[in-house]
Amino acid sequence: MTAPPAEGARRVLVVMSDLLFRSKIDEVSRRVGLELRAAKSFEQLDRHLAAGAPAIAIVDLEENAFDPFGAIARIVASAPGVAVLGFAGHGNADAIRRGREAGATVLARSGFTARLPELLAGVAERERARAAG
Repeated sequence: MTAPPAEGARRVLVVMSDLLFRSKIDEVSRRVGLELRAAKSFEQLDRHLAAGAPAIAIVDLEENAFDPFGAIARIVASAPGVAVLGFAGHGNADAIRRGREAGATVLARSGFTARLPELLAGVAERERARAAG
């Protein structure tokens, strides 16, 4: 199932239950003109994907509420071509490996936090250029 392109797809889809990280991503997203959508279950994830492909999907590879690798698979299947960014702690080699195998670009949690403003600013700029034609 392929999600229809979202009109003005300026959404960041986050797959995580961690409120602290979600808040940080939301703050940065708003600053660069993107809208955050959070999924804390497969049901929520499927609803967001059915609404259209996001500009980027960010997945906490250490998510405990549901399978983050299954979430990556759903995103890749529903929204081909959408960048999926995963993050995990430096010491979690298994999550990092599995995230890459599932199709995500993976950053260490500290690198993700440090690069978040730059990453989302780039996403916002690409979406503005795409909307301009």
